[in-house]
Amino acid sequence: MTFASPEDKFGIKVQSGRAPRTLEQNFSMIAGSIYVVGGIIGFFITGFSNITEMTNHALLGVFMLNPYHNIVHLVIGSLWLIAAFALTPAGTEGLNIAIGGVYALATLLGFMGYLSLLSIPSGMAGDNWLHLVSALAPLVFGSGLLRAMGGRQPATA
Repeated sequence: MTFASPEDKFGIKVQSGRAPRTLEQNFSMIAGSIYVVGGIIGFFITGFSNITEMTNHALLGVFMLNPYHNIVHLVIGSLWLIAAFALTPAGTEGLNIAIGGVYALATLLGFMGYLSLLSIPSGMAGDNWLHLVSALAPLVFGSGLLRAMGGRQPATA
């Protein structure tokens, strides 16, 4: 039985060889590591009960958490790490744009008060500002804006 490669199956090229890491991949590696570690530390704070309830558990006294919020951080961080280590530079840029879009939506919904499922209060809460930064940074790295400023050639697929 033969297996189809990811490229044949989904049209996604996987990194091959030891090409130098791009700025976008380095960003994905750092952001992914921070989010995975934050998700793991979050479970030490919240435990595993009251999964989707509004809690008073806070990371660093600012960022409200519940177990479901920790799971979301682990998933997003894992996606970033996959982008950093398995995808081509163009694939990494695309995933950065997608994650930036998700966080832009989370920022809007958080400020409006629709993310109580993740224990995020409405208004000027620390989580909403973190989500704004978590939206802008990957959008900048995914759009190629820094590459255009630095004069590097565009990433190829």
